[in-house]
Amino acid sequence: MDSSDFGQNSSGSGDRGGPEKKATQELKSYYKNVIGQIEIALPQRASRVILLSSSLCGEGTTDVTVGLAMTIASDLGRKTAIVDCNLHHPQIHLRFGLPDVGLGEHLTGRIPLGEAISSTVVPNLDVMPLGRGVASLSAFGNERLQRFVSDLKMNFEYVLIDAAPMGVYPECVVLCDKVDGIIMVVGYGRTRREIVRRAKEIISRADGKILGVVINRRKFPIPEFLYRKI
Repeated sequence: MDSSDFGQNSSGSGDRGGPEKKATQELKSYYKNVIGQIEIALPQRASRVILLSSSLCGEGTTDVTVGLAMTIASDLGRKTAIVDCNLHHPQIHLRFGLPDVGLGEHLTGRIPLGEAISSTVVPNLDVMPLGRGVASLSAFGNERLQRFVSDLKMNFEYVLIDAAPMGVYPECVVLCDKVDGIIMVVGYGRTRREIVRRAKEIISRADGKILGVVINRRKFPIPEFLYRKI
């Protein structure tokens, strides 16, 4: 799939003043289109692990990750998990009002996978906060990380990994060849083409498969009324 296939506005119609119902429908329609493109690119799979990243900080990767996950889980009824792998600015536990316990405690052997995952009020959606004890993903080694990804695939139909910007903090590069695909989030009108190209080169050198690019036209593409439902 060409990386331009997801090149749409993640803010829906762009009319913030419109009725909430219309905005919700348009946003869900957008995310469903992205999900459809993912399933075309990765057909006939019982489980898909997708890493979402960007080139720079502040491009809205976490917002897009949460929006996609909520749509997959609540609208499509797929068992879904979000894994927070942003070692520098973890946000998932804050978005869902959960204790910051998860990935770090599991990878360091302090808790099993089941205890690292927390349920949410969104049907079919679980999350794994970053937690404590992860200074570097590469320190755990390829075999441990591959087993971690495989364990997630055994428990979920979709796993979305919220990663730090590849162009700034490339520690998640170690996951590129272990996930099924990567979606890049690009801030419209703020990210220079050469910066995006550099991030794509980092991913390509790590044998990562870029599925597409989401063009994020807003700082927060998910309306506040959706956040209140979390």
